[in-house]
Parts: sequence; C-alpha cells; structure tokens
Amino acid sequence: IPSIPPTSTLYEMFVDVKHQTMDQWDSVVPAFEYVPGSSYLSILVPTVDTVRYSFLLDACLDIGKSVLFTGESGAGKTAVVQALMSKNADVKSIVPVSVVFSAQTSSLQTQTMIEGKLEKRRKTIFGAPPGKKMVLFVDDVNMPAREVYGAQPPVELLRQFQDFSGFYDRDKWFWKEIVDVNLVCACGPPGGGRNPVTPRFIRHFNVLCIPPGSGDVLRGIFASILGGFLEKDFVKDVAVLTPRIVKS
Repeated sequence: IPSIPPTSTLYEMFVDVKHQTMDQWDSVVPAFEYVPGSSYLSILVPTVDTVRYSFLLDACLDIGKSVLFTGESGAGKTAVVQALMSKNADVKSIVPVSVVFSAQTSSLQTQTMIEGKLEKRRKTIFGAPPGKKMVLFVDDVNMPAREVYGAQPPVELLRQFQDFSGFYDRDKWFWKEIVDVNLVCACGPPGGGRNPVTPRFIRHFNVLCIPPGSGDVLRGIFASILGGFLEKDFVKDVAVLTPRIVKS
C-alpha cells in the first residue's frame, strides 16, 4: 500500500502508477519560462489547478470522452484546454478546432463551421484527416439565445452530434455520420447573458469545475509574468522589485 503524504485533502494528490506511490500535485508543476514577445492572452503560468485539470482532460480525450469545464470567468478554463490541444497537436496527432459561441450564434453557423473542418471519408461519412483525431472546443457554450420554446439551437445541434454521431445535410437532407471528433466545452454559471443548458446535453460530458485562483495563486501568476519580463529587459535593481510591485 503506497504511503499517503501529509496534505489537506485527497484532491491535492495523485497516484504515480509507474512508481506505485501517491504524490502531491504541486511536486509536478513545471517551471514557468517567460517568452519575450508573447501575447498576454497566450501566456499560461502552470499552477496546481492547470496541471491537475490538464491531466484529467488528457485522460478523457485518450479514451474519447467529452469534457465540460465550468467555473467563474478568469478561472483559466479556456487557457487549460487550448494549451493542452496545442501541446498534443503533434504529439498525439490532434487537430484542434476552436469556436466561441455568442448570443447571436445560430445552428446553421455552427454546422457550417464544423463541416468546413471535416474531410470526406466516404459518401456519407466525414471526420478528421486520416490517422488523426479532431478536438472541437466550444467556448461559452451556454451563450446562445433561447428561442420561443426555450431551446438553444446551436446547443441542440451539438446534442444531436453527441447522441447520434452526426447530423443532416441541409441541402440534400441525407444523414452525415461524423467520426474521430471529440467535443470539449467550457461555460460559466448562468447569468450575465449565459443560459442554463439542458440536462439532455450535459449528460454526455464529464463535468469538471475549475475553482477561482486563491490570492497566493494569483500573486504567483502575476509575479511569474512580471518577473520574467523585468529580468529579460531591465537591470537587476529593477527586476528585484517584482514582489513589491505585485504585492502593491
């Protein structure tokens, strides 16, 4: 039986299958390396939460299970998904496709976007390029406006894809079967333009809630970014001010 390291909860630990031990997540958080010229929105500072949820997402995608990330704005849902898809693009032959829903998104727009990324395998079968798998990431999936009967047409289209692995061609009315495509979604809690999503859609997902970062986590993120920037372009006397600037 592996020994359990001292920690506050079991959620802070993971099972290291290779060494048959239980370790803490913070022991495998990689060091952050600042890359000059990077877009601010593309920067992801590794934390316990990003490592933990990236591992869970990767495990689900390996076995073809859909994942839904939820949590408050700014928790890092989008960053975790996009960073993992970018990392796996070459390593695991993943074709990443991202789309962001808004209140004006229609089911026709959604279907046209998905079909534009697929390749024709046979007469009625479409999917990712041969030898690859596509990960379709839908951000703000609960944003589309409800129609008169309460449904959200873009969400219902995705639900049909989840239920039956395809949808109908809108011109010739034949059934299009879709293969080698995995769905990952992210959404915030209802309110502020976001709507509750039908349980018939949610039931297809492994739902993971990313908590907002604690004060210590946020300070660590800001210190990593600012410190990397100051160390690259400023003299040492300025770089050492990072902790005081972040604290202020």
